[in-house]
Amino acid sequence: MTSFTVKGHPKITGEHKSTLEFTKEDHIAGNGDCILGVLSNHNIDELNRLTGRLIFVLNVDGIEDSFEATIPKNHKITDEKELVIRTSSFVSPRTYAIGSTKSSLEIDRELIEALKNGKEMKVTIYEKAKSMQ
Repeated sequence: MTSFTVKGHPKITGEHKSTLEFTKEDHIAGNGDCILGVLSNHNIDELNRLTGRLIFVLNVDGIEDSFEATIPKNHKITDEKELVIRTSSFVSPRTYAIGSTKSSLEIDRELIEALKNGKEMKVTIYEKAKSMQ
């Protein structure tokens, strides 16, 4: 298990149909409709220790949503700033997990509104097999 926090931002829309993203940047440039948080304090070394099917739990002031995604076999995220989770099977240095059960468009709208208002969100990631033991 690992967790990190991200900050909300007024430009968060959560409207992307196939991805969601967390970034260490302090702003959202251009469209950025997949970004669910800025100023992320995620650690890629910790993230790369997790394997297999993962459960992601998002929490903002008691508003919670969750989804699952899979770490591609023999893949390690290498991008230091951007953490992308995809519903597809596309893999790049920014890709952390694929086969997600949700994109940013499918995240609870109450949670998206809280993020638009600048709230902080905690992201907790569990390995599914280990969480069921």
